[in-house]
Amino acid sequence: AKGETLLVRMPIPQSVVVFGQKGIKRDDPDWYAALLVNDILGGGGLSSRLATEVREKRGLAYSVASDLDPMAAGGVIVGGLGSENAHVGQSIALVREEWARMRDEGPSAAELAAGKTYLTGSFPLSLDSTRQIAGILVVMLRERLPITYLDQRSGLIDGVTLADAKRVAKRLLDPASLSFVVVGSPPA
Repeated sequence: AKGETLLVRMPIPQSVVVFGQKGIKRDDPDWYAALLVNDILGGGGLSSRLATEVREKRGLAYSVASDLDPMAAGGVIVGGLGSENAHVGQSIALVREEWARMRDEGPSAAELAAGKTYLTGSFPLSLDSTRQIAGILVVMLRERLPITYLDQRSGLIDGVTLADAKRVAKRLLDPASLSFVVVGSPPA
């Protein structure tokens, strides 16, 4: 969590980049606001800020994403991308810029509305197999979520205000502590 970039040199044509910083736990009252902030920043597939800036506008990576992971001992925000060696530095710089922009400005009202629609609308689709249903039940047990969680989830997400999301973005995102690990052969 020192904002370092570590390089593991390997003679491969594309570098793999993993990045992250301290996050929050699932029982934090700001969890759902943080979930939305992450979705807008890097979790919302090709519509996220990271995907738009790194992949769509500049073609620097095939994919780039972030995820909020509560983990057992302490939450983290982790992400990753794959980029041609020559574009690794530019890709990392853009991730840092978007991290800082989200922290400083927070999401827009339109981004928040789209994030809410995506997170509530896509959730039922994630329960289309016995394996996925078992997975959410394991999460509910591990995180000590109430049996009513499945009924309450959409309301908890919809209850996040723009002010909440902006406040949580400032609280949660710290570009100075965002660390990167690069495996590949980018230029020095």
